Amino acid sequence: MVNKDEYITAVFIRLDDDCFAVTRVIEKLSTDNVGVRGVTSVDDKLFVLLLRDVKQVAVYSVDNYQLLHHLSLPGLKPDGRNDLTSCVRHKCIYMSDGHNRRILRYDLAAGVTSQWEIPNAAPKGLSVTPSCNLLVTCHLPNKLVELSADSGQCVREIALQSDIVQPWQGIQLTTGQYVVCHGNWESLHRVCLVDGDGKVTRDYGGQCGFDVDHLKMPSHLAVDKESRFIFVADCLNDRVMLLSPTFEFVRYTRQGSSRPYRLHIDNATRRLYVGQSYGDVTVIQL
Repeated sequence: MVNKDEYITAVFIRLDDDCFAVTRVIEKLSTDNVGVRGVTSVDDKLFVLLLRDVKQVAVYSVDNYQLLHHLSLPGLKPDGRNDLTSCVRHKCIYMSDGHNRRILRYDLAAGVTSQWEIPNAAPKGLSVTPSCNLLVTCHLPNKLVELSADSGQCVREIALQSDIVQPWQGIQLTTGQYVVCHGNWESLHRVCLVDGDGKVTRDYGGQCGFDVDHLKMPSHLAVDKESRFIFVADCLNDRVMLLSPTFEFVRYTRQGSSRPYRLHIDNATRRLYVGQSYGDVTVIQL
């Protein structure tokens, strides 16, 4: 096996018949040093949310990663709080707009944008639940909000345990539990398994740190549906961590000062996309 401290282009592992197979980087998409604030895909299109005020979403072909066009979303000014996700069933993409306390829903077929307000909280991380509703991770107050994919109405709210400070993103598992990453300069930096009452039942990390038992601003997650392994964007440690379904450390990779900030797994192509805070997207074949 490759030493965990070694810089490599074949970066992750996959559990297959109790053997670990190294996977590889197949593409790096340049954003001309424009920071990435979200990555997602629908069918044969890849969408990248960029840190700029116009033409905020770059659209690429998944087949050859050629840039096709940009989407401009009036009033959206991406910052560190934004995220991007998609729903293949409903053929739409969602963007969080924490500055305006809203969610933007863009219908890919109709080319129409609608707005869903999030009152009294700042929406940040986004994901789609197993039932295809939208899960919004909110800050101040720290909670998970599930919105109906059809109407945008609140289905449920889950107040997070008090020591989950500065939550970045939550993902609902098929078990009904949630994986949440969180951390700021004065709090714990963890990935937590959270129940339906917002209580932590298992965690990884603790105080901010650099070794394999600690994280430094875990800003995003991706869960592999096949293996249930968890990828973590450990942003300020310049690495992506891989955790087992039981929250045990498996491996990490470094790729210089990349600041991995947003993650997305395309289950159809078995590809992991790593969006970097300072720009560019790395494509990894799992």
